[in-house]
Amino acid sequence: MSHFDPDLVLEAQGMTKQYGANIALDNVTFRVYRGCVNVLIGENGAGKSTLMRLLAGVEQTTRGKILMEGSSLDLHSPRDAAAQGIAIVHQELATLGNLSVAENIFAGRELVRAGLLVDRARQEDKSRKTLLDLGKPLDESSKTSDLSLGNRQVVELARSLAHGAKILILDEPTSALSASESESLFRVIADLKNRGVSIVYISHRLHELLYLGDYFTVMRDGRVVGEGVRGSVDRQWIVERMSGKITESASASPVEHLGQQEHILEAFALKTYQAGRPALNKVSLTVNRGEVVGIYGLLGSGRTELMEALAGLRPPDAGEIKIRGQHIKLNSVAEAIAVGITLVPEDRQQDGLVPELSIRENISLASLSEFTRHGWLRRKSEAAYAHELAAQMHIAAADLELPVTALSGGNQQKVILARCLMRKPLLMLLDEPTRGVDVRAKSEIYKVLREFASRGLSILFTSSEIEETRLLADRILVMAQGRIAAEFIADQVTDEALFAAASPTVETSQ
Repeated sequence: MSHFDPDLVLEAQGMTKQYGANIALDNVTFRVYRGCVNVLIGENGAGKSTLMRLLAGVEQTTRGKILMEGSSLDLHSPRDAAAQGIAIVHQELATLGNLSVAENIFAGRELVRAGLLVDRARQEDKSRKTLLDLGKPLDESSKTSDLSLGNRQVVELARSLAHGAKILILDEPTSALSASESESLFRVIADLKNRGVSIVYISHRLHELLYLGDYFTVMRDGRVVGEGVRGSVDRQWIVERMSGKITESASASPVEHLGQQEHILEAFALKTYQAGRPALNKVSLTVNRGEVVGIYGLLGSGRTELMEALAGLRPPDAGEIKIRGQHIKLNSVAEAIAVGITLVPEDRQQDGLVPELSIRENISLASLSEFTRHGWLRRKSEAAYAHELAAQMHIAAADLELPVTALSGGNQQKVILARCLMRKPLLMLLDEPTRGVDVRAKSEIYKVLREFASRGLSILFTSSEIEETRLLADRILVMAQGRIAAEFIADQVTDEALFAAASPTVETSQ
């Protein structure tokens, strides 16, 4: 190792991973540099997750080796990787809802006194300091089940940092975070870099990669297809290497308006309470037939509570809702579905998919009554329609009878969309519709949603991505502190105006 680079903290050489006849990684070499953000880019299915599982000790390579500071590593488990200072924060969170924040941070590596008893005071103290370093002073004694998805992600990050990670793998770390929380995370990353911590950063948000990245590695079909450094890499460079000729298709074409102003949804002065405070405070809005309305807001703005109220998950405490001019009461999800409202939830793993079922069964799950006669399921009709929707959604699966867990994250999201579309709804609610989805899958989802909107489907969605909100919506509502703070025509508003409207400086008391 006479040519060992002191700035090269880890190198995975010739990594090959086979699952039977399937080659998930093919002779991949990936380098991690000390005190830098090492960006790993690729579409869903490119091999990124497989490579990260090998580096984190979750799985073992078929061929190849891993070197840390020139010495070979033998990683048989995540505990082996953790002992070497390698930690991973997965996109799909693994927090334990029945434990406190501090207990989650030290789960499996508890601090003890007298060799026997868990030292809760030390754990809470260290947790408090770690969370403060992250700019998120959460209550370390609170149950994680009471936290938002964004704050649960913060707990996952704190768990890794509390144990002195030298290499921190972040898989879509901002997918559940608001803009302000993402900025806080970026400041933490800068601080970690200054301390010599190496970051492996995986995201489908290209603007984040270009903002943060020092070294760039692009994967496609299980191989490395490009490497670059800050200053030599731009958006076009990334997109061309990811998937060839998708630069134009990544931007959806303008919506063809139907010219109709039929109100599908009308909501008047909706109000809900959480912990004694209004989560929704006199929210009123309309969605017209064939219109795509985006809701932009920071975490805690009330956007998720609004979606839950309209989907029957959290009945409003006050206010009125009309569908096609008729007053309705939404006291359950079943009642919302009955009047033509379907929801694509933010957390597809926890709230959207049934992992034990096949792709076809996940698509058809909510519509079985449509294919049932006298207690018998008309399987051919059900399967035919599921295949038709799978084709429209471009779900990449050789066989719809495969388990839904065999699909990439983007294709799993398409399955949930297909399930909702099978209901032939009047109004589709989408909470973060492309969280953790790659550029190509986003483009396909946008196009399908626009196609259904052109046929008369009304769509109301939330997104933490300003670019996505402007790209997909006809009209944008900005929420802040439980209220509608502003309304814009999507192609007539700037990013700065949206963010300013979502960031009020005066706290309302009503």
